[in-house]
Amino acid sequence: MKPSWWKIGKKYNFNPNYKVVEKIQGVWSIDDIAKEQGMFSATEEFARRHGGKITHQFLDKIPIAFRDEIKRTGLYLNIDVRIHRLYPGMFPAIPGWHCDGEYRETYFSQPDLDRIPVSHHLITTVSTHEDGVSNTRFLNTPITVDIGNCDEEIGVWEQVHEHINTIPKDRLSFYDTKDGEIVQFDARSLHKATLCKNRGWRIFIRGSLWHKENLGEGKLSKQEQVYVMAEKTGW
Repeated sequence: MKPSWWKIGKKYNFNPNYKVVEKIQGVWSIDDIAKEQGMFSATEEFARRHGGKITHQFLDKIPIAFRDEIKRTGLYLNIDVRIHRLYPGMFPAIPGWHCDGEYRETYFSQPDLDRIPVSHHLITTVSTHEDGVSNTRFLNTPITVDIGNCDEEIGVWEQVHEHINTIPKDRLSFYDTKDGEIVQFDARSLHKATLCKNRGWRIFIRGSLWHKENLGEGKLSKQEQVYVMAEKTGW
């Protein structure tokens, strides 16, 4: 059964709210990155147990105010670590505009934007290249999107992404994060992965507040997908 908010004509506002709150070392050797362990939906304890120096630097830099918010909201801290070896033309994730922390009935449901919690998230990237390999792009421009019916062909973020693609680029502004920056953002800040610009290794780490408990203590990732998109898709 579809949630009641899945109806034509429902408008949602997305206002950028992000800032750089901390920094860690941005450039690392292939050896250091290869020693890290990919994981998802991990508790901090699980991440410390399985992560290497880079993961530990990120965890050690989580701001006190962020930890206070975890206690205040009663949300769960989910740690994700994703490791990629990328070449120009590849994306480390499906590069559509989206938000993090939205309410979902299950891990695989469409987001229910009417039940979104007020929460914040932390992300960082590090890589083997001094100019970065693939970073995160935030949308600086507030937008309002009419989200209509969702089905198997088009979901919430597909509609948001397609809407942004209809806006002339000179009416939009963006911020591309730099390796080593720890960026805090809220659950209505649109962002996406960017195309690999320099061949190399890259790690993405996220500490995300969510309404559901972790998958046990966490899960280890054996491999990560990469994506190559046709230029005409607008991705």
